Amino acid sequence: MKILTPAIASNKSNHLLQIQKKAEFLPPLSVGEVVEAEIAESTRYGKALILMKNRPVMAYSELSLTKGEKITVRVAQLHPGVVLHVAQNESSQKSRTMDYSRFNPSDPRVLSEFFMKGIDRFDPEKLGKLAAHLGKEDIKNIQNILKSLIFSRESVKDPLFFRDYIHKFGYLMEKERGDTLKRRSGGTATASRNLKELLLRVSGKLQSLIEIENLPPAEKLAGFVRSSLQTIESHQAVNYLFQEYEGKYMFQIPLLFPESMGMAEIFVKFGEHEGKGRREGKNILFLLSMDVLGDIVVEATIKTKKIGCLLQCGNENVCDFIRPFLRELEDALMTLGYEIEYLSCITQKSSFRQENEHREFQSLSALEGVDILA
Repeated sequence: MKILTPAIASNKSNHLLQIQKKAEFLPPLSVGEVVEAEIAESTRYGKALILMKNRPVMAYSELSLTKGEKITVRVAQLHPGVVLHVAQNESSQKSRTMDYSRFNPSDPRVLSEFFMKGIDRFDPEKLGKLAAHLGKEDIKNIQNILKSLIFSRESVKDPLFFRDYIHKFGYLMEKERGDTLKRRSGGTATASRNLKELLLRVSGKLQSLIEIENLPPAEKLAGFVRSSLQTIESHQAVNYLFQEYEGKYMFQIPLLFPESMGMAEIFVKFGEHEGKGRREGKNILFLLSMDVLGDIVVEATIKTKKIGCLLQCGNENVCDFIRPFLRELEDALMTLGYEIEYLSCITQKSSFRQENEHREFQSLSALEGVDILA
């Protein structure tokens, strides 16, 4: 699985600034001209005030722009509307990836709140007339995807849940989009199952509504959609950095319990290279936050068709509860063709391993850390 550098806020207006004034009211411009600009006021509701040729200009953009940031733009068109293309190079793309990784998704509550709030906010009945403007099918698809991304009793029956989670969340959206463009067909089916793509589509429709008329509900939803996209893209960015510098992946999955929400954090680390680009094996660390059993660490080592699994619990009572189920787990793994090297449950009160993984994860949010690794 290869997670590509996330195309930040990538939709049909990716890297574009759309000017809200006609060309005759702007500084002299010509198509193809390259102009230096500075962000005078950062984006709010998709709008940013930029200084271009020493004159303030209000523009609309899906990009996250920061006050004081200097950008290079190329004039893409002047009529019927003025459109500027923001020049992106490898260095600036890496910088944006690092910026998004700083929306640190290491706090599991961020993703849980995003899913739960999203299910409520994309309720077609609560959106009322706004749902019709945005497309009832897209709205319903977003709500359904958010529900399907929460691991529940029903999910246990689906052996492909984790694979589908990675695709539906949007981790692989850039790869899927590239494959779709190569085929030049089948794009609708892919997009309908991809949360990030759907949110980008709704975001564009919301901005159009906001420009036409004053709709506070639309502006409120647009703000939530932007923060949701930042959450997805921060996970993409961190996983891109993880795989580039550490040979790891990190995923968070909300767990639905009868009384409350929990969280599973999954770290996958591939072994050292063996032969022609092959890796010897992989280590998988599951950090589970359970509603009744508390925190449980599951460490699995997989090498070809051999597997070893160690469960660590906070107290002996929890271990006593889990141990009778180990035989069932062993039978299930053997049915899948694995040879069991070890399978045990122990008491381990120290959370050193969990804290260590989080420190490694958080270090990728610091440019200094990446510079050292590079």
